[in-house]
Amino acid sequence: MVATRVGAGGECGRGRRGGVVSCLTADMREKEEIMSLGLQLKCLWHDVDVFEIEAVASNGKFSGASDAYVAIGGLAEAAETVKGFPRDLSDVREFEFGAFGRGSAGGAVHLRFSCMDGAGHAVVELRFESEYERDTGSGWNRPAQTANFFGKVEASAVDDFVAELRLLEDNKTGVASLRFADLPTR
Repeated sequence: MVATRVGAGGECGRGRRGGVVSCLTADMREKEEIMSLGLQLKCLWHDVDVFEIEAVASNGKFSGASDAYVAIGGLAEAAETVKGFPRDLSDVREFEFGAFGRGSAGGAVHLRFSCMDGAGHAVVELRFESEYERDTGSGWNRPAQTANFFGKVEASAVDDFVAELRLLEDNKTGVASLRFADLPTR
């Protein structure tokens, strides 16, 4: 038997012999729920110059998460960038929150919206990078963690995301979500 402490609202599943197989804390359950939705941007805090956001996404097979700093006005600028996407089959829109690379504070997320075929099916390509680890004092300093994947999106989901990005900018609290369409199955 494995002894495990689980926070308020948590639960554990047990295997056939009574050993703990998995535990979900309330925070883990919230992340699991978020990740099933596509992409979510959550405002963690802000001051007069900057937001700190948490970006979490999953397409069902791959997932990524990163905290990033965004200048005040940056969320509204991103909303304006993807407003009305896609206009035609060659339409490509891109924006980035945070900054990639060792010399930057926080992590980063890059989004690139495009059409994947002649029928106008749209995708968003996502690239996440975590913050680089500080000097740990050991001989091994970990590099940033990365994730690259895509999610299919529909124009109505992009429109909803634009509206939620604007609300997130204006209210300086809350979440903006981009729903992914079902991935093709084999």
